[in-house]
Amino acid sequence: MDQKKYACVGMGAALVDVFADVTEAELAAIGSPKSSMSLISPNEAAALEQAVTLHTRASGGSAGNTIAGIAALGLPTGFIGKVGRDELGDFFVKDMAAVQTAFPTTPHDDLPTGRCIVLITPDAERTMHTLLGASVATAQNDLDRDMLAQTQILFAEGYIWDSETAHAAFLEAAEIVRAHGGRVAQSVPHPFCVQRHHARFEEALDSHIDIVLANQAEAEAMFGGSSTTQWATAARGLGLEAAITRGADGAVIISAEDTIAISAEEVSNIVDLTGAGDQFAAGYLSGRALGRTLAQSGRRGAIAAAEVIGHIGPRPKIDVAGLLNAADL
Repeated sequence: MDQKKYACVGMGAALVDVFADVTEAELAAIGSPKSSMSLISPNEAAALEQAVTLHTRASGGSAGNTIAGIAALGLPTGFIGKVGRDELGDFFVKDMAAVQTAFPTTPHDDLPTGRCIVLITPDAERTMHTLLGASVATAQNDLDRDMLAQTQILFAEGYIWDSETAHAAFLEAAEIVRAHGGRVAQSVPHPFCVQRHHARFEEALDSHIDIVLANQAEAEAMFGGSSTTQWATAARGLGLEAAITRGADGAVIISAEDTIAISAEEVSNIVDLTGAGDQFAAGYLSGRALGRTLAQSGRRGAIAAAEVIGHIGPRPKIDVAGLLNAADL
């Protein structure tokens, strides 16, 4: 692959995670089942934020987490997404700038920045309420075509298929990247999302996508079957390179010629599984952008995933580049 200005450009929901500590009684009064995840309206978000004391915020979103991980490795990155014209939108933009990720965006005038309100009870369980807001409003006029022409790998999260404007923008972005010699990667979303859009998703895998990333449940929903052989047959039939994570069983990398098993890294103290898939993607895609082999890229993904599950939060907190260099990757 020719050297490009951007090793990887992400595309997905620009979300800010905001956190509050609540008692069991306070959570019961709010009425949300503990550990649940729900979508809420702007009015519901405003009422919830008034009812609790928010103490921390952090930029999130699956593709955003992956791009932050790649940027932390010192590779040039960009991001395509949408925020609102508000304080949280400014926060997300500044966070992207802080990790030196190009984020050309025009804030939405009418929709608020998407956020996930995370309520944490004393037992450390998290109950999440997500306002999608402007995050699903990405459209074709948000594309920086010059940036895309200089992109080695475009990486989009699968949830863009829930937005008509975002998935149209993704298809155009993919065409631009591939026309200029780059490659396109996409994560497979939750199985329920796969079921909603299976036919269109499969068509895009065949026509616009080169690399697919998924966990075991997502692979089963997308490709059918539960065996590596079945996944490999399906992926090869679509001309795809696939990286499928399997938790403690590691990952499997599938190409036209090979099926490679990647062992999971040992982690002495698993603290938080949030972000494991996002950071596996960061390690894997950064390896492919740098010209590493499938096996090397898979190990990079495993090391990056092992780092993030050793602490709270979905983005790296220690020098992952140093870990990769020590492993000669």
